[in-house]
Amino acid sequence: MITPSEIYNRYLTEISDIKDNLSTLRAAACGNVLEIGVRTGISTSALLCGVEEHGGHVYSVDLDDCGHLYAGHQQWTCIQADSMKDRERILRIVPKVFDLAFVDGDHSYDGCLSDLMNYGSRAKIVMAHDTECPNTWPGVRLAVDKYIEISHRPFKFLNEGYGLVIIE
Repeated sequence: MITPSEIYNRYLTEISDIKDNLSTLRAAACGNVLEIGVRTGISTSALLCGVEEHGGHVYSVDLDDCGHLYAGHQQWTCIQADSMKDRERILRIVPKVFDLAFVDGDHSYDGCLSDLMNYGSRAKIVMAHDTECPNTWPGVRLAVDKYIEISHRPFKFLNEGYGLVIIE
């Protein structure tokens, strides 16, 4: 089985849309972590490295079955589900409060805002990826801006790696 550290280290040097944000995710990952959107598990590797170092557990949600990526990892639970349609089922599985919620799933305005509203309020820190992609994913930045307006939480934007917002 390939380890999260092996994946993490590989993608620090290879081209990836989230490469520049991996160290930020790793540093922030502790306690209960919710990840919306797994795809190939690159961000998951950073989150798992973080909880391996700091303690905690990562709960990853994706439409596809991604459980094979880190099968058997004691600090990881993979949930195959639609974060909007299966909200109630997901909330029965995951803890009530998160130290970190990382949103990188549905990149439409409605999908991203739904994830921020449904799960962000349960997290001490919320991060969302792809905030600086106006030509490919304009809905993400619009949803993030709306969530910030509604939640009144402090935030900062990082421009590297297609953009990342950190909402505290």
